[in-house]
Amino acid sequence: MSQEKIDAYKKEKAGRKERLAKQKKRKKIAKIVCLIVVVALVAGIAGAVIWNKRGTSVEATEGASVETSVDASSVETSEEAASESSEAASAETSEAEAASEASSN
Repeated sequence: MSQEKIDAYKKEKAGRKERLAKQKKRKKIAKIVCLIVVVALVAGIAGAVIWNKRGTSVEATEGASVETSVDASSVETSEEAASESSEAASAETSEAEAASEASSN
């Protein structure tokens, strides 16, 4: 071998450890970045699925609350009608008592 080739080999051999160390660091960084990207994608997809399910359940809950409020207003109307009829009955009783007192005097 010529002296030039020997010098080039020695130079390459001297920087080999540093070059291999840099390659290992780059591979580790690449793996970490890929892992973070994959985790972010999975979290995004899972979040979207959960959001869609929750959105559907919120709409169902809103629909149920509307039905409940309609039912509650029906009940209130029934209760109001019952209280009005009991007030009318008590008014009739009061009028009958007043009339009987007036006729006895």
